[in-house]
Amino acid sequence: MEQKKTLNIRQMCMEDLSFAAECTSAEGWVSENIDVLESFYLNDPQGCLVAEENGRQLGICIATSYGPCGFIGEVIVRPEARGKGIGAALLNRGVGYLETKGVETVYLDGVIKAVELYERNGFRKICRSWRFSGQLLGKNSSRVMQMTKEHFEQVAELDNLYFGVDRRFFLQRRFAHFLELCKVSIEGKHITGYIMGQSGETWVSAGPWVREVSGSNPAELLEALAVEADGRPISLGILQSNLQACEFVRSLGFIAREDSPWRMARGKPGELGAAVQCMAIGSAAKG
Repeated sequence: MEQKKTLNIRQMCMEDLSFAAECTSAEGWVSENIDVLESFYLNDPQGCLVAEENGRQLGICIATSYGPCGFIGEVIVRPEARGKGIGAALLNRGVGYLETKGVETVYLDGVIKAVELYERNGFRKICRSWRFSGQLLGKNSSRVMQMTKEHFEQVAELDNLYFGVDRRFFLQRRFAHFLELCKVSIEGKHITGYIMGQSGETWVSAGPWVREVSGSNPAELLEALAVEADGRPISLGILQSNLQACEFVRSLGFIAREDSPWRMARGKPGELGAAVQCMAIGSAAKG
């Protein structure tokens, strides 16, 4: 007699991270590696979900709260299990968890093929969340220096001011793991901007990247990161609504991917990460 299949959505455990990394790798999300997934887990294990049938892992979802705002990311179902409502079940469990944390606006970056699923479950399109890629000649500037522990508090405050919520935990992880890709621009004793990145053998991603509008040339921060990239292609995510940032990186030769996702939201209207000072989002916002 065939065993009845029962879908179970549960909290991840540390042993599930390798499965989660297999899922993101299969989707080609190279920057969403096991280190990034571990950071979500260490930040809030209850928001990290696995769907399984009779003990077999079939999908994942990660829900991250930032006070009144939250993100759904990494919504992935194994190809052979798609079309059975598992993605919707994961999505709604993640949203439900965020709502228990007091989140009023839930965001996600929805890949094009999943936009209809998200719309059916209460999300609305805001704008494209462009994924740019390109190569840039590295160049050092006297106004840009390596980020240090002494800079970090100012960086976290600047990020909170312009991104809109406190994501200090993730900034600390990025700083600790990719110190060489963390730069600040300084005028006097005042930090006017910063950029952080992560890298693999053949790629570098830039973000978050924040600068005060009145600060120095924003190219200086990206060029300083490009020095460390040493010829590897650089990718970065910019909201379509930030026309200034989009036009700027295009002027440097970066090209937006046609399959870039949609920034979507559910709940109260919000503009998290939409400030013109946020040159690249660098947030937990994949879906």
